[in-house]
Amino acid sequence: MFPFRLAFILIGCLFLAACGDVVAPVVLVPCPSGTCWDLSDGALLDVNDAPSEARLGFHDVHAWRVMTIPGHRYLILTRVFSGSADTYVALSPILDPFTNIMTDVRSDGGVSFTATTGAAFIAVGDRGNDAGTEYSVRVVSYDEGLEPLPGTTALAINSPPVPRALAPGEIGRFVFDAMRDEDYTIRVVTIRGAVKTFASLIPSVDDDVYDLADTAGVIAFRATETGRYYVAVLDRGGVAGSEFGIEITSP
Repeated sequence: MFPFRLAFILIGCLFLAACGDVVAPVVLVPCPSGTCWDLSDGALLDVNDAPSEARLGFHDVHAWRVMTIPGHRYLILTRVFSGSADTYVALSPILDPFTNIMTDVRSDGGVSFTATTGAAFIAVGDRGNDAGTEYSVRVVSYDEGLEPLPGTTALAINSPPVPRALAPGEIGRFVFDAMRDEDYTIRVVTIRGAVKTFASLIPSVDDDVYDLADTAGVIAFRATETGRYYVAVLDRGGVAGSEFGIEITSP
């Protein structure tokens, strides 16, 4: 990051208070390297929730925060749909973009860390190489928050297939209980359109966060622990959407 670019960001956000569709304003505070970002009032993200989508204006910066538990591992994952943006993560609300260690340049790979305090703070900043950035941001952890998302359908083992129709781009979410060291098969039969199936211990499983995936409609695996397992079926049928049936079997 170059000094002139940072100055442009800071001045723009200082005088406009909202650069484009700002989720939460970045408050400017002095620090040894010049001006830092105070992310104390960033928009709150829930752990293992579905991604939160937003749009950055040119050279805009968004502030986010998440409540954490010391000792738990977390992944901050930003997905850029258009444009380009950097993601910054700090365990203190005052973030120095010049010296911050946990920075995902161009938001390519995510930032993972072990919490040492009760919160983490996130800034997503447009890189200024385009007309703004459309993106989503989420927080993932295997250590907590493994409750189903709203709209998740519970599946019973060895029951008849459950039918489902998806609108274009929609995600169908399912959950079932499994026992450690038992074998299971997730079977999805496509009736119309096309779908892709993902499975994970994370409730917000999708094509960015998953443990198992298959395009042929069959995922066979041995459970590594007793508990809830989550399935996401993503529509890939284009403008027509898709229809399918899903079942979970175990010998």
